[in-house]
Amino acid sequence: MSDDALEWKASLFRPSMTLSRILLVLGIWGLILNVVNLTIGAYSGKKALWYGFFLSGASNTNSTDLVLDDLIFLLVSLSFCFLGLMGMRNALGKDNGLLESISLDITSFTDNLFSMEDGYLPTLGSWLIFSGTIFYFFWSIFNETWLDPGVYSVMITLISFGYGILIFADYE
Repeated sequence: MSDDALEWKASLFRPSMTLSRILLVLGIWGLILNVVNLTIGAYSGKKALWYGFFLSGASNTNSTDLVLDDLIFLLVSLSFCFLGLMGMRNALGKDNGLLESISLDITSFTDNLFSMEDGYLPTLGSWLIFSGTIFYFFWSIFNETWLDPGVYSVMITLISFGYGILIFADYE
């Protein structure tokens, strides 16, 4: 095999830090949704049935029984978390720096919220991410529904623009 083919093949098993962070965040979000769904119901106070929700629109039930959908969604969420953490570890190239990297990311994020030391772009990006997250949690808690496409569209727009701005500021 040529060097280019080997390098391309190796890059498939060594995801970027950005992709790994996104997978980790999606996994954590899925775990939160799973816990909310099993305890109080994620869809207007009712338990969402994930199979019907993803494939045929909204599907819910008043039953609180554990079903196969819940286990599959839990497994997918845990897999995303695992892949995100493994990808971050591989991107760093060291085994013991993962927690240090995550704590550094969180510290950098919170520093950017309250300081313009690095410029206005990281501050703006951090505030957009923070605003999107807070908006989603408060809206979901007050309206007792965690699965609303309108809220997702606002939240995802704020968070993705914020993360894009942070990436742009890092490369600048």
